[in-house]
Amino acid sequence: MKILIVNTLYAPSQIGGAEKSVQTLAENFTLLGHTVKIICLGNENSNYEIANVSVSAIKIKNNYWPFEKKVKSSTYQKFLWHLKDSQNTGYKHDFEEIIDEFKPDILFTNNLSGFSTNIWAVAKSLDVKIVHTLRDYYLQCPKSTKFKNNLNCDEICLNCKILSNSKKQNSHQIDYLVGISEYILDDHIKNGYFNSVPKEVVYNGFNLKLSENKKTKNNVVVFGFIGQIKESKGIELILKCFSKITNCDWKLLIAGESDATYLSHLDSLNSSSKVNYLGYVESNVFFKKIDILVVPSLWNEPFGRVVLESLINKKPVLASNVGGISELMSINKNFLFETNQESLTRQIERILTNPEVLSDFNFDQDFMTKFSINETVRKYLNIFDRILNIK
Repeated sequence: MKILIVNTLYAPSQIGGAEKSVQTLAENFTLLGHTVKIICLGNENSNYEIANVSVSAIKIKNNYWPFEKKVKSSTYQKFLWHLKDSQNTGYKHDFEEIIDEFKPDILFTNNLSGFSTNIWAVAKSLDVKIVHTLRDYYLQCPKSTKFKNNLNCDEICLNCKILSNSKKQNSHQIDYLVGISEYILDDHIKNGYFNSVPKEVVYNGFNLKLSENKKTKNNVVVFGFIGQIKESKGIELILKCFSKITNCDWKLLIAGESDATYLSHLDSLNSSSKVNYLGYVESNVFFKKIDILVVPSLWNEPFGRVVLESLINKKPVLASNVGGISELMSINKNFLFETNQESLTRQIERILTNPEVLSDFNFDQDFMTKFSINETVRKYLNIFDRILNIK
């Protein structure tokens, strides 16, 4: 099978959860004998190969390159960028050429920020079947987050409706829809996207070689946070909670990169010597240093990749009950909390008062199987086969 995969970014560019998941799928499709080609965005046109996967980066056809933290743009510039992105027809010729040369059986699209959904119309006009996976909220929200002023958006605001109207119309062009969680799938359907399109949930896949769960070498409970250090990820919430806990022995390790100004602000929230900022740390190294991971996300995470990484490393998780995270914690609901100080503090104190409760955390093997990369790849290939065999 010839599979043409589209994602906004691809290795070695900025790698987040979506990029890691797409790369893992592409490499596993290739290992099974399928021919895979990646289309992503770049500052310039380029062609390269990673792990026997062919990659074509297309120079972005918009006002500027937005996928770097250091890029600073005015509100007006951002609006113009999103306005063009809502119906960007600039990639039509590129995609026609790629499809004509590669002749894919399936167009497998993922994150589309920067490309726009007009590439679906190109594939449709060339009679190529389309499978799309929802990994963010780009189709509803130009920022891809549905998170504003530190609150989740229960409804789509007027600006987002205007900028997303064509995306909603185009969503009915695809042949099959996949959500990486029930939450993100249902969220799009209830807002009028993908009417009559067949759909299912396929969770992100991982290598499930579970590590041995070892307690850290001291009597102090070591809590951990790893990921993007910003307010939407709940970093301020967790620091405020620990600032109230003074009568127990604990340690909080924070792994991730941030600028000095924001770190100074975080220090003003909690300056305890029990809080250690590690900077960037490889996840396999980080998990050996902690007893329990805290995932205090405020925004409705479509999946919550770090939760699975912790489970694979046999480390219990305290997680906020938002978005797709609750699905990953469905057999450990007693380790969930609401996104407020009272709820999280209560959970932290429960563990500090009786650390033995960590042994109650369930690492059920049958549950974990649904997140196996082999299972994920099998489900996608079955979807591709079904779509291609529809007469």
